Amino acid sequence: MSLRRLAILSAGAAGLLVLAMPGVAAASVPLSNDSVTLSSTPESYTYSTTNTYWSVVALQSPSNADFDLALSGGGVALGTSTQGTGRTDFIAVNSNSGFRPIGRYLATVTAYSGSGTYSVQRQTGATTIVLPAITHPGSTGPSDPDLAFVVLADDDIVSIADIWLTTGQAFWATTPTAGQHLYLLKSTAGTPSTYVRNRTAAASGQSVAVIDGCTKYTATATGWHALVLVDDREPELPQVPADGIAHALKLVDPATPNTCPVRNFPDVTP
Repeated sequence: MSLRRLAILSAGAAGLLVLAMPGVAAASVPLSNDSVTLSSTPESYTYSTTNTYWSVVALQSPSNADFDLALSGGGVALGTSTQGTGRTDFIAVNSNSGFRPIGRYLATVTAYSGSGTYSVQRQTGATTIVLPAITHPGSTGPSDPDLAFVVLADDDIVSIADIWLTTGQAFWATTPTAGQHLYLLKSTAGTPSTYVRNRTAAASGQSVAVIDGCTKYTATATGWHALVLVDDREPELPQVPADGIAHALKLVDPATPNTCPVRNFPDVTP
């Protein structure tokens, strides 16, 4: 995994002084792909999607303050995310064929309460997760050929990947709490309100169940979904080797739909 660049904004950077009223976004700042930007003042951030994948912009508030996130495109408000102190806000956009076109976006951070340094990051998407066919019951560890992984590096606040699923297809994710920070997003063709999903909509729109010590995700539509992973914590400086959190994913065996084959992961599950 490549290490990300950590950019820190300050009011006097590059000789530019930005004056802003408290709680109101001021100058527009370009937001680089896949890097984390830190700031303590409300800002508006611009970026463009460049490929037909899902993309995401995320905001991490510090433990002593609450910042909120809004997204617009083409001058039209698309969504907001207001998770609260210490939680990660995110807004994801489906730019797969037949959904929102590739374009330019404006992400706006506003202050709701308190003060401190927040983190903002966007990923325009270029990653696809493929769930391998089941080769054997249970799991012997991370090297099993029928596992896939979703990963969030410690120096990131969000990760996103596209995944093709058909209606009724199901997979396991390690840990019974995965559904609280690993989200399976979908859109409905012809319903533009579903092309942009915040964290609240992502949580209410996914079909998850805690079974046998794992979390079972079931697709309710056929098409390109997104897997968004957050951890409700501020980013750390890059480390070598890279560190972070990950969930092992494995298809549900129709013959044993209530038995999780990765419940002991990374240890052996018979």
